[in-house]
Amino acid sequence: MEKIKIYVLNTGGTLGMVGNPLRAAKSAAELIEGVPVPKDVELTMEDFKIRQDSTNLLHAERVMIARQLATNYLNFDAFVVMHGTDSLAETTAAFSIFFKRSLQKPLIVVGAQMTKDEVGSDVQMQLSNTFRICAAFHRNKAVGVYNVCIGDVWDGSRLKKRAESNFMAFYTPGRNPVARVWPHVHFEEGIRYKNPILAVQNLRLDTEFEKKVGTIRVSADTPPWMLMDMIEHARLKGVILECKGAGQIPNREWTDYKTDTTYSWIDAIAAATKAGIHVGILSPFEDGRVILDRYELGALAKEAGAISLESLTPDMADVKFRHAIALWPDDRDRIQQFISTNIIGELLTGIEDEG
Repeated sequence: MEKIKIYVLNTGGTLGMVGNPLRAAKSAAELIEGVPVPKDVELTMEDFKIRQDSTNLLHAERVMIARQLATNYLNFDAFVVMHGTDSLAETTAAFSIFFKRSLQKPLIVVGAQMTKDEVGSDVQMQLSNTFRICAAFHRNKAVGVYNVCIGDVWDGSRLKKRAESNFMAFYTPGRNPVARVWPHVHFEEGIRYKNPILAVQNLRLDTEFEKKVGTIRVSADTPPWMLMDMIEHARLKGVILECKGAGQIPNREWTDYKTDTTYSWIDAIAAATKAGIHVGILSPFEDGRVILDRYELGALAKEAGAISLESLTPDMADVKFRHAIALWPDDRDRIQQFISTNIIGELLTGIEDEG
């Protein structure tokens, strides 16, 4: 029987720690010790050269991880990245954008809430279930970026962490699990399957990212000079405004006594747009869809130059917006078109009857 070859890359995080006090494991092999592995699976384990708390992980380092996976792509059937949970959703979003539909093999990014040595640890179950999913996905030609969380498999393009202590730490807003790890692996809707045309074209890696992008949570009590100061000092190329409802931005005026000027968030968006800074509008709600034309305040934001980030999760919005700005730094319409295109399942589907 030919073995299913799985490439395992350890990048750090809680899952990658052992001992008391906690320290980074000497190797991925040390983490795998004692974990049940399917008989038809052969593991190859490597350690990423920078192993750290995932809170410190940069997009530039995610690019390095992706390139290491790409280097090994032709030699393996499936891939596992062991990762800290705090920024795991950012990494699955990044991989989804890096590889897009050219990834024609399964890639699982997995973390844990406890370390391997702690009593009651989830590490063994997380890793064992991940290897089972890799094998099942390979046999059934399922492809793409996913996360395994205890007994559920989630689409990496819409992943979000919902709990700091609960073992069921991840979910996908507006979506159900794409598979479940029961005594037998059970497939649900939402899995992507191998496309023979894309598979023969091999893996493509798109890693363009704009670094100077920030996020501000906006309410009627948030002074707009936060954005104005960044415009004045040319700090940003893009900014995401997390707002209310379907994209409403408050238009109450504020007086900046330092400069003796009065302006609103709508004025700040217009000033940013004029300065070449792209402004994306994001809904904070799980089923949120930004529809800027629906309400007057949203329409004013759109007229000022705001870009709808549609129904993207916060992690995917950050990644996709940065990617779009890097690709089309001076073309707002192309950025909006790219954001509004559902590339790998990152947007909520369906339409609303407005009759």
